[in-house]
This record gives sequence, C-alpha cells and structure tokens, in this order.
Amino acid sequence: MVVAAVWWLAQPRASSPTLPGYIYGGFSLSEEYARYYRKPLADDALLAKFAEADRLCSRGDYRGAVALLEAISAVVPLPVVYNDLGVLYAELKDKSRAINAFREALARDLGYQPVRANLARLKGQIDPNIAEPVSQEVEPNDTVLLANVIPLGQPVEGEIAQGDDSDFFRFTTPPAPRDLMEVDVMNKSKTLVPMATFYDSETRLTDWRATASGPGAPLRYEFSPEPNSVMSTRIRGFANSAGGYILTVSAKHAFDAHEPNDQIMSTTRIGVGETVKANIMDARDTDFYSFIAPASGKVKIEIKNQSTTLVPQLSTFTPDMRASGFGPDVRKQGADLTHEIEVTPNLVYFIQVWPALDSSGAYELTVR
Repeated sequence: MVVAAVWWLAQPRASSPTLPGYIYGGFSLSEEYARYYRKPLADDALLAKFAEADRLCSRGDYRGAVALLEAISAVVPLPVVYNDLGVLYAELKDKSRAINAFREALARDLGYQPVRANLARLKGQIDPNIAEPVSQEVEPNDTVLLANVIPLGQPVEGEIAQGDDSDFFRFTTPPAPRDLMEVDVMNKSKTLVPMATFYDSETRLTDWRATASGPGAPLRYEFSPEPNSVMSTRIRGFANSAGGYILTVSAKHAFDAHEPNDQIMSTTRIGVGETVKANIMDARDTDFYSFIAPASGKVKIEIKNQSTTLVPQLSTFTPDMRASGFGPDVRKQGADLTHEIEVTPNLVYFIQVWPALDSSGAYELTVR
C-alpha cells in the first residue's frame, strides 16, 4: 500500500492542457494533510481519487472532477481541495458554488495564497469581497444547514431580531494538536441574554452549551473539540430575548510546546537530569515521555506543580510499553509528586502524566 501511495505522488503533472488556478498533483494533498493532521496521509484510495480528478480536469471533464473532489472534501476538508472545487465551479459558471468553495478554503486559512490568486484572477467574474468569510451575519442563517462560514479570530456582527430568531455560524478548528477554543459573545444590547449551543460535523447537537448570566451580559465559553473538525454554533436569546451582539470564535493556543504527545507512540524524549516545562490543558489531556535509563539502575521522577489547580497523576511503562505501575495517589490541587522506579541501564522507559479530578494546570517534570 505504501508503494502505491509513493507511485501516485511520483506521477508527473498532467501533460494535457491545464486549468489556470487548479492545483495538480498528489503532493499538495499529502503536504496539507500532514500539516493539518500531524500524520502522513496513508489512504491510497483517496490519493487515487485525487489523481483521477487531475486527469478528468485535464480532459475537460469538470463535472466528473467536481464529483470526486466533493467526495474527497467530505473526508479531508483541506484548502487545496476547496481551491480546486472553486476553480472548477467558476469554469462551469456556477458562481454561488465557486464562492462557497473559496470561502471554505479561506475559513481554514485566511491567507491561503492559491485562493487569493484565483480571486484576483477571477475578479471580473467573482467579487473577491463576496468570497470572504462573513464579518456580519448574512440571512437566512437560522438553521445549521444555512450556517454562515466564519474564520477563527475574526469578529462577526449579528442580531437576534426577535424572540424565535436563531443565528448559525460554521467554523473549522485549527490543525493538530488539539486546542482549547473560546467563544466570546460581546453583548451590544441591554435586553439580550445570549445562549450558545454547538453542533458537530454531522450537524448533531453536542453537550457543549452556555448561557450568559443576564440581560446585557457577555457570554464566554471554552471547549475543546478535535483538531481540524467542522463545528457549528447556534446563537439565540434566552427566554425570547433579543438584541445585537458580536461573536468571535478563537483558538487559545493552550497546548504546550511538546504536543502532540498524548499517545505512547508519540512520546516526548527527555534526558535524565533535564527539566521539562509543560501543562495539562484540560481534563482530556495527557502527556507521554520517554527516557533512556542511566547506569545506576534506579530513577526518581519528580513532578513539581506550577499551578494551584492541577492534581497530577503518574503512570510508568516498561521498555516494551507495558504498564508497570503508578506514582502516589495525589488528591490535592497544586501538590507535587515524586516516584522512584527500578530500571535496566540503557533501555528506554515510558512515563505518562495525567490529571485527576478533572483538573488542569502547568507543571515541571524531571527524571533524575
């Protein structure tokens, strides 16, 4: 299977007439996948579909290429896929779908140069401003299927015009590693009590929700969905309240510099005697580390709490990645943890730092 994937990537760009603005070649898909998902694209069938879309496009079968790319976008919603869809729809004179495709790409990367270049090239056909992710709500957006596409970090003005009004907005979470997201609803009225609920990529209602404390109060809510996932939020008024607001959905960059290391197969290697600064971002976070055992045959693992909230826990693993024990059962917020284990010199051992009692916070780790 790997050989097949390499073969697809090694194929030359289409020798037939090329469509301006269309990005040919499987490397672009694989490169973006690795950047957004932090792992290589190993799906040969997906690469084959992307290559087939190239061939159909080169032969002028734009509708066939669109069908393949739409199917690909449902699996890997990457800017390169939406860029190519936008170019194809523009060639097919389907202006609304071209705008939507370019907007989807910009919602994931507001400065995505291929789309910016295409919008400049097509400005006689498509108004570049229309393709921008919205900065003010566009009605109708009162169902999840009509959600306005918005980028992260950009304020969007909206208004709950009457008690039964709802505004839906769709956004894409950042690439891996998983991050904390913040929804900030700045209240512009003295009457609105904003409420926010969230829907996953399948438009299913999630358990994430929040309500402001009262009329005129702002709403701020943190949650942590999976990276590179499509989410929607519904903004409405509690108890039929109404009024204007400004919505901003942003990533907090709350993960530490060693992420992603939340699996034993992707550990952070540390040296004996080295102190590592890290954090447990939320109750779902966990950090794996590995080290080479010194000649002494014994090591001390120290976790020094750098917060008043974290309740640290420790698990240890043998060189063959089997669980070998736990550190002391800490139950106090802000407490430190120390644990000793016997080791065989020059072998690699693994440790896991994780939170108890749904806690989070910063810590320092040292293996001595």
